[in-house]
Amino acid sequence: MVSVGHLINSAVKKYRIFLSGICILIVMLSVAFSQELYIRDLPNGAKLIVKPREDTLAVALHVWFRVGSLYEKYDQKGMAHFLEHMLFNGSEKYPYGEIDRIIESLGGNINAGTSKDFTYYHVEIAKPYWKKALEVLYQLTLKATLDEEMIEKEKPIVIEELRRGKDNPTTVLWETFEKTAYKVSPYRFPIIGFEETISRFTRKQLLEFYKSFYQPKNMAIVVVGAVDPKEVEKEVLKTFGKEEGRPVPKYPIPGEPTLEVVRSEKIEDPRVQKAYWIIGWRAPAVGKTDYYGLVVFDEIIGGGRTSLFYRELKEKGIVYSFFTGDMGRPRDNLYVIGATFDPSKFAEVKEKVFKLLEEAYKNLTDEEVEFAKRKIINSRIFEEEKVEGEAYDIGYSYTVVKDLDFYRFFDKNVGRVRKVEVMRFYERYIKDKPYVEVLMVPKEESQ
Repeated sequence: MVSVGHLINSAVKKYRIFLSGICILIVMLSVAFSQELYIRDLPNGAKLIVKPREDTLAVALHVWFRVGSLYEKYDQKGMAHFLEHMLFNGSEKYPYGEIDRIIESLGGNINAGTSKDFTYYHVEIAKPYWKKALEVLYQLTLKATLDEEMIEKEKPIVIEELRRGKDNPTTVLWETFEKTAYKVSPYRFPIIGFEETISRFTRKQLLEFYKSFYQPKNMAIVVVGAVDPKEVEKEVLKTFGKEEGRPVPKYPIPGEPTLEVVRSEKIEDPRVQKAYWIIGWRAPAVGKTDYYGLVVFDEIIGGGRTSLFYRELKEKGIVYSFFTGDMGRPRDNLYVIGATFDPSKFAEVKEKVFKLLEEAYKNLTDEEVEFAKRKIINSRIFEEEKVEGEAYDIGYSYTVVKDLDFYRFFDKNVGRVRKVEVMRFYERYIKDKPYVEVLMVPKEESQ
């Protein structure tokens, strides 16, 4: 940020008319999203969460599992991601390629994602076809065949994906950053795993992992859109509700010790022409009380073209690009700042970033805080105008944060943030605290 006072004040004046102009639209959207969640615990332990929407003819169907690379033993590294690939390779009812063909023929989209904390599968489709999409997701997630021949065919595909990642300097940068930030926590391992572990996966191993985590007691079915919740429940009981719930393995996830000293790493890479820098501090876990002070502080320093960093770093040509934000983790969370710039400017960029952070803290005003809060809330309203955005937020809140109130009351919690909470976040987590940083520069620059 800059000398936050008069610059933000002028920005606030500039946007006042805009904000008031969209006020009515926001109220209308808020009404559309105001229906209560329909939540049911199925007899087998699965969670069903439905959000009916009358403002759309689209439906988003998500299936979330509380499993990601964080839950893998060392010889299983990469298994959560590998299974995501394998589930599209055939189920009891649908052979390889048929699931994609069905959804695409109905004009829908189907995809999946694996993180360190969760895995989810999702379909977005028009209202008339949601029942078919639900049945397809059931087959995809709980009825995979994990054919031996397909497993062996998939291994080189995933290993090639891993190798391509290693050829990408930004992948190397991020993996180095997380290995530097985490010395105990399994967050230090890459989601995709390692060539040595992937190549040794057996069908027996995969089935054991699959049966342990892909099951009712470890899942949530989230449906958002033009549906009747009771009808959704009826259809879910015919599919997901038929499966047996089993005890979920207790997998201890060690916490990362407190960061006591600054950790810095430098990478020299002949493939890059500019410098890439990431710096991070320990941060409150997503959804905790002091997390909302982080959210507002981040909006002030890095949220769009009115942010402090944009005006003082990007517009003034000190950096080519930048980003700010937290990792969204329920434990051992990090708040990170990243930038790209001319390698000769590293010292200048780092000094400027620290100076701007301190200025943002010292010069913080109530008006800045209110402006940032409005931007955050407005942005979320427009994000959740799409059914897939709202379904994702619900699934993430239940699966990762383990608290649907994070979704329900996010706007209220942001709205309650005062200047003192924003300042407290900076004082507790950033000011004079140890940090982790990784700098990647062209190899020839250091010679």
